Amino acid sequence: MGESDPSPFPTALVCDTSFLRTIGGTESDTYQTFVEYVRTEDRELYLSRGVVDELTEQRGYMGIDWVDRATTTEWITTVEAVQPGVRVHDGPRAGELMDRVHDRLATFEQTDPDLLRKTDAELPAVAVMLLGSTAHESVGILIDDRNAEAAISGVIENTYYEGRVRILDIWTAIEYMKSN
Repeated sequence: MGESDPSPFPTALVCDTSFLRTIGGTESDTYQTFVEYVRTEDRELYLSRGVVDELTEQRGYMGIDWVDRATTTEWITTVEAVQPGVRVHDGPRAGELMDRVHDRLATFEQTDPDLLRKTDAELPAVAVMLLGSTAHESVGILIDDRNAEAAISGVIENTYYEGRVRILDIWTAIEYMKSN
């Protein structure tokens, strides 16, 4: 689903809870590869409000307290609220992308959209906000959830953001980080 060749690797990375959970704790090779790459290659990590909420709920089940890391390190930033009206050039507004991804994900999950969390749907909205407010030319969404990946990819395709908002699955991202 995600890009098979992530070159050039985005400098801004929006992390999903599933990605952070999958890379494991400080003892795992995947975690070590990820953190070393981010820090040595000057990448910036962003956590959406929904991801922060999920991480807080799962604190006892995670190997790392990512919320604490976000408040104590310079390379992780929390994004407080999605600004639905933001867009870049003639691209769809952040809120439109969020709604489309949410509806598509509800279809994939066969769940009432009103019962489905919007955490995954807010990831491309945060990416659009970063494109509109920072010097980043592309934003990678790091994810380890096939349905969310497919929902986001399907909405981003054929919009202004295709190629600028890039969906990267964990294993493609980690393999790239190991080899570069």
